[in-house]
Amino acid sequence: MEAFSVSLTLEIANSATPRKADVTEASNLEINESSTIKRKRKPVPGKGFNKSRRGCFNCKRRRVKCSEAMPECRGCNRMGLICIYPESHLPPAKRLHSARSSSPKPCANLDHLRFYHHFLAEAYPPTPLGAEPVWHNVAAMSHEYQFLANAILGLAAQHLTLFCGADYSIQALDLRVSAINGLNEALSQPCLTATDADARYAAIIALTFQSGYMTDAMIEFIKMLRGWMFIQTKVVPDLEMSIFRNFTREAFTSSMKQHIARQPINKSMIPLDDYLASLKILRTLCQGTAEIKYLSALERLGRLASQSPVEEIVPCYSLTNKMTEEEFKAFTDPSNGCARILLSHFLMLDYTLEEHFFSPTPKHFGFCGKISTTWVINVAASLPSKFQQHIMWPLGIATSSIKM
Repeated sequence: MEAFSVSLTLEIANSATPRKADVTEASNLEINESSTIKRKRKPVPGKGFNKSRRGCFNCKRRRVKCSEAMPECRGCNRMGLICIYPESHLPPAKRLHSARSSSPKPCANLDHLRFYHHFLAEAYPPTPLGAEPVWHNVAAMSHEYQFLANAILGLAAQHLTLFCGADYSIQALDLRVSAINGLNEALSQPCLTATDADARYAAIIALTFQSGYMTDAMIEFIKMLRGWMFIQTKVVPDLEMSIFRNFTREAFTSSMKQHIARQPINKSMIPLDDYLASLKILRTLCQGTAEIKYLSALERLGRLASQSPVEEIVPCYSLTNKMTEEEFKAFTDPSNGCARILLSHFLMLDYTLEEHFFSPTPKHFGFCGKISTTWVINVAASLPSKFQQHIMWPLGIATSSIKM
């Protein structure tokens, strides 16, 4: 199975390795009482022990007898090494145990404990509504999957940075990079259990929501949404057997409709006419198949949003999932100004609908409007002058929201 991956470039400074001190030949000599010199006798490795045929790699490399204890032998435990056994010599149950124990042991610190607590209390993904028990199960599951632990800790760190006035942005990024690398490695291996699949699914959801809290991650957010759908359809074999069985489009729609039913609505204030007029001007700019299809979907959304906002807005989050690989690559290309303008229209209409239909919104609902407006402002600042007239409507919504 081809693994879903996100490219992140890391620059690691090369540190010079200090040279070992010169060792003279005299260090291998002994001087006896009569000042005669005799050479040390080299010890015979493993002398006095029976050969270990099923020992771990470290003991074999050191040529010492392995205790063959599970999950790690006494030698590796004493020296702080990662104990790995040859899989061909292990029974199936022990192979799985060894594979899990071979992952680097996390180094817990106070920040990570705070992130973990904050995830349980507030930072878990808030949709669909009422999914708190699922995320509590995910938190417990994360003790067995390092990539999942990094994903939920990174989400919590980003959430604290955005909503609570703390600055954990560096920790959030470090945890995110580790989570993505670990998830890609996990996706290259088959899932042995339903829990394995759930761990991968939980990690991509956490990474997607973290993207939604990052001020410079609009395109990465779109890529994560696509990865979310990939894992849901290709990795989770049977959603009915998953702890995420209720994480369907129908469940998302139903939970939002229940929330809307309890809120007063003022449809007259929704600027749909201006939105549709802006899209009409934008049509002349759309050349590619993906852009034209996306524009048509946004026009439909504008015509029907006031009558059925949830039924129309939820499917729009998966529009890019229907693109081919080539179309998606072209759509998310940094030079594709048209695609960024289309995304800006969608984000600002979503923001406008949320303000009218979901106000007051559930705590930290969905993808923060504060971030989506920042994305649009950044897009407008990066576009050439010839595109500026096409982004006036979303930019106006974004700038007015900041002044409020």
